[in-house]
Amino acid sequence: MRRSDLPRALWLGLPLLVVLGVLLIWPLLTLALESLTLPEGGFGVERYWQVLTSSRYMSSLGLTAVLAVSSTLLALIVCVPAGLYLSSDDTLFGRIMAVALTLPLSLPGIVIGFFIILMVGNTGVVPLALESAVGQRHLQIAYTWTGLTLAYFYFQIPRVVMVVRGAAAGVRPEAIDAARSLGASTLTIYGRVILPALRPALASAAALSLATGFGAFGTAATLTLGQRVMPLEIAAAFTDNFQPQLAATLSLILATITTVVLVGVNAWGDRKVVSARI
Repeated sequence: MRRSDLPRALWLGLPLLVVLGVLLIWPLLTLALESLTLPEGGFGVERYWQVLTSSRYMSSLGLTAVLAVSSTLLALIVCVPAGLYLSSDDTLFGRIMAVALTLPLSLPGIVIGFFIILMVGNTGVVPLALESAVGQRHLQIAYTWTGLTLAYFYFQIPRVVMVVRGAAAGVRPEAIDAARSLGASTLTIYGRVILPALRPALASAAALSLATGFGAFGTAATLTLGQRVMPLEIAAAFTDNFQPQLAATLSLILATITTVVLVGVNAWGDRKVVSARI
């Protein structure tokens, strides 16, 4: 950037800097100050040590991480092919499918939780259908870890599909044609040409899904039965027990872990692109 363009760039970025300062930096500093304030006065990290050595909160954090990672992997496996297909399908059916797959974006997490209960709850459609067919109910998984994973996955579908669909349009058809002319199979083309070209988009889709999984509240609140994810613990610390310092501590720990994971995922995507160019 030329020195003469710097003032213009600062003015263009000023609204974003103000928004970040008011809605991100200031709240984070407030949370940090709250979490470090001790009951007897002064500041210290004792509350962080108590949380990090608590089996309850570490179990909750582990469950949150497992749900976020597993549902993200499931979303990538299922939705990447769908995004690639929709990027090349300009028919009415393709447009209808694109709209249908983005529908979860407009639904609260609680509604998605209700969907899972209606489908695979104790009296859900699938268990009742199996009871009519084989005489016994099965797949009553709404309030299990599997049910939570399915709900998280449903919430992440549009995030993966939309990112992959938009990025797939940038894959050069010349590279695909060249691979075909060399006798490469469809599977080889996807593995050696298309997916490497989509690595930054896949990293972005994974980052969005992971962030959604780490911060999901409504879905977990609807489906949890003894399984406590970290957002529920944060809400309970503040609303049920009115311990704002504990809630702030849990929030910053979750935010820190999520940020580290997202930075790592995006760095993976960038590094792969650089190595592919070399």
